[in-house]
Amino acid sequence: MIKNNQAPDIIYTQQFRIANGERYLQYTERKEAINPSPEDVEITNKNFQQDPDLPENFEGYLGYTDRKAATKMEDDLDKKLKGDYPTFSQGVYELSEEQHQQLINNLKEAQTNKSMLWAGVISFSPEFLTKAGLYDPKTKKVNQKLIKKAIQDAMPNFLANEGLDNQETFWWGDIHLNTDHVHVHLAISQRHNTRPLKNGVPKGMFKNKSIRLFKSQIHHELENKKSRSRMIEIEKALDATKKKLTNGLTNDVTIQQKNYLQQIANALPDYKDKRKWRSSNHSVDFKEAKQLTDQLVNSLLQTSLNNEYLEYINLLKAKDAINRKKYGQKIKDTVNPADKKLREYLANRIYDLLRDNEEQYQKNNSSNKKRDLMAQIKSQGLTENKKLLNLEKERLKKPDPKSKEAKRLKMQIGLRKYYIRQINLDAQKESLDMRIVQLQGAPSTNLNQFFLHSLNEQKELIQLRKLPRYRLTQNPKLMQRFNVLKNRYMDVNKVPINLVTTKSVLARKKQLAAEIAMIQSNTDDPSISLVIPNPNSDYRIMNATAYYKNLEDILDAKLQIHKNNQAYQNDLARRNELNRPLFTDLKKKYEFAQNSELIDTELEHQLTYINNNQKKYQKKSKYQGIINSNLSRLLGQINQDGRKRVLALRKHLNDEDDIEREDSELEREEIYER
Repeated sequence: MIKNNQAPDIIYTQQFRIANGERYLQYTERKEAINPSPEDVEITNKNFQQDPDLPENFEGYLGYTDRKAATKMEDDLDKKLKGDYPTFSQGVYELSEEQHQQLINNLKEAQTNKSMLWAGVISFSPEFLTKAGLYDPKTKKVNQKLIKKAIQDAMPNFLANEGLDNQETFWWGDIHLNTDHVHVHLAISQRHNTRPLKNGVPKGMFKNKSIRLFKSQIHHELENKKSRSRMIEIEKALDATKKKLTNGLTNDVTIQQKNYLQQIANALPDYKDKRKWRSSNHSVDFKEAKQLTDQLVNSLLQTSLNNEYLEYINLLKAKDAINRKKYGQKIKDTVNPADKKLREYLANRIYDLLRDNEEQYQKNNSSNKKRDLMAQIKSQGLTENKKLLNLEKERLKKPDPKSKEAKRLKMQIGLRKYYIRQINLDAQKESLDMRIVQLQGAPSTNLNQFFLHSLNEQKELIQLRKLPRYRLTQNPKLMQRFNVLKNRYMDVNKVPINLVTTKSVLARKKQLAAEIAMIQSNTDDPSISLVIPNPNSDYRIMNATAYYKNLEDILDAKLQIHKNNQAYQNDLARRNELNRPLFTDLKKKYEFAQNSELIDTELEHQLTYINNNQKKYQKKSKYQGIINSNLSRLLGQINQDGRKRVLALRKHLNDEDDIEREDSELEREEIYER
């Protein structure tokens, strides 16, 4: 038996069996507390559930004696709360005769339906009740009302944790005052069983976690404010100490520890998503960085953070001591788990530090392989890098994907792509700057300002494309702006078919429509030669109209091919049948887009055909007036065709509901990080 000074404040044990009517109710309400005989309670050792927080030698702690009255009606209970029996239940401090009879009826029904009966005992140490002001050792008086209320408040959660929170469940309790330890007999049963069955019998055992939470809530309700405030102080101190450890993570570090930081930075995998730098990452490529980080954390806790660390451990031990006094010696040790969590927390703060200061720790190191390789790539120039890129792609097909050689090739390919991309973006920006300077030198007109705004937006898009991907993903507004501009100024000729969506096509067409409308409305503008596709064309505006129409046709063809690919993924023959003429047409339109002289040739053929027909039919004087009028309209139609398409497209684009119903998924374009 455990000595009183080792006894916990509160324990709970229970036994369970099939309900046998009112026999157990009579036992819990008996005037004299006696040990139950097998005939009375029919409980075997097999169905006994020990308190999970008690040591195994805690036998006899709940011994019964027959020297004192088991139950006692309360003298100072309000008249409204008084009843006929000392038994209490949810919301009732003492049962009335009617409530008592209903309890008996419930038990009989439970017995008929072979439901389970859980017979539990909650026992309190005298020291705890005395300290909490619930027990007077001199008068032997116990504040039953507060004990009953604490149990009533804890029961709903206790039942819910075991799936017993339903209308079939009922429970009752009786406070027994017949031993040195005030205890409560608690019984739970169901009129109709709702518990899972095991071998045809309702499951009897409760989870240890449920019992621990039950005891904790009762203890919390009963303990005095001073005891409660001590635990609150410890919790606050733990939080404050943890903050000190975090704030001091990079202060007063030694040279060796700084070297650790650089080694960790060098060992960290070059993930696109740096949020994968976490102590919970157990992948092979993260193993080296993780080991180095653990060594750094251990070094910090033994040196610059040692005082705070020892304070943190001592607070955890104090917290455990209080909990063991409350609930029992088998309360699990929290020091080691908390210490492990603290180390993981500090490791994650180190990864955050390295991610936020990536430039400092990964690109300013003279021995950094990536920096040196990037310098070498830049020295090789654009043409050489394109050749090497193709060669390295072929070589990557041979080695094991997980080998060091494959990883090295992947890094080189990624850096070459990044370099080529940056060069191309810089060239695009330079071209835009030249066009902007030309427009700025012309008179300020509506057309002039419209195209200046368009060119500046394209420059903004280039700047966004040059940012690392994580910079965009971390800033939703920036990402939204990037997507808007990307769709608005999508490269019609270069965009891959699999990235073409209805939404992106509509956005690009809207911009094209606005541009050609501005051109057709300002044909005499001083800046017109600076904005039309081929200012040297003999047909100028007609050439521009045909050029823009050709771009729209390319978008339509790519979108239709993409839709066919999606619709006929499993029907290759049908897909090829539909896409073959589209690809043929697309090839021809590419030629027109890249050579505006072909557009002039096509326009010239159309005009020659019209002129020949006009001469042919001029001889028929009867129809001459009508023919001349029709031919004039035909000539004008070529010039007006683009404008009509623009108006029609505008009408369609103004219907926002149509746009929203289209495919909302935007393509994700890979951005190579620095």
